[in-house]
Amino acid sequence: MKFEKTTYDFLRKMTWTDHREVDPAPFLACLVADGYTLFPQAKRFFQRFGGLGGDMPAYRVVGVFDRIDFDPAQAIYYTSRETVSDYEKRVHEKLLVIGMAYNRHMTLMLSESGRMLGGYDDFLCLIGNNVQEGMSNLFDRREMPELP
Repeated sequence: MKFEKTTYDFLRKMTWTDHREVDPAPFLACLVADGYTLFPQAKRFFQRFGGLGGDMPAYRVVGVFDRIDFDPAQAIYYTSRETVSDYEKRVHEKLLVIGMAYNRHMTLMLSESGRMLGGYDDFLCLIGNNVQEGMSNLFDRREMPELP
């Protein structure tokens, strides 16, 4: 995966490398325990990004930083499975939680087709059409379209 400089710099501060590969089993197990259906993209995502956490640019305030974590256990704690089920109905595909952003205000999700989405209560947005685009949109403070 090739990231733009800003995204790459933030990920590197979280100890991410181009060759990072961790055991995804603990991340996948907590998802299964909460009733999620796993799909192949999930394993690859957690191998590359599972357990990372650190600073990200705040959404609306330049020069301010918020917290981001790629830990599904944390997302499960803060987001009910029923809420994610409602999001699934809106996007017509399976989702699973992959973490939290903006100081735990937004639940990060991965779709079965590989898209990254973000949700908070009734708000749902497309972060990116794939993980690479999603990461760039998060770390470069780009607009993310709200989904109906």
